[in-house]
Amino acid sequence: MKRHLKFEVMNQVSTLNRITSVFVRLQYNIEELHVKKRDDNPNISDMELIVNIEDEDVLNILLNKLQQQINVLNVKQYSA
Repeated sequence: MKRHLKFEVMNQVSTLNRITSVFVRLQYNIEELHVKKRDDNPNISDMELIVNIEDEDVLNILLNKLQQQINVLNVKQYSA
């Protein structure tokens, strides 16, 4: 099932690397990636990912690991 993930992240060096490394460790591919710096706060960016993850348990592990990342402020998941 395709999952649509929305993040609020700090606009810093290595933020994208930290996020993608979570996917690499769990061996899942990112199908789409969009990042845009916020107009109201240039230190925060909005990031959207589309991933194909069938297993709910794996999805929960992924979301927990993403929320533990230092530069990730918020993660929300929607079915795409």
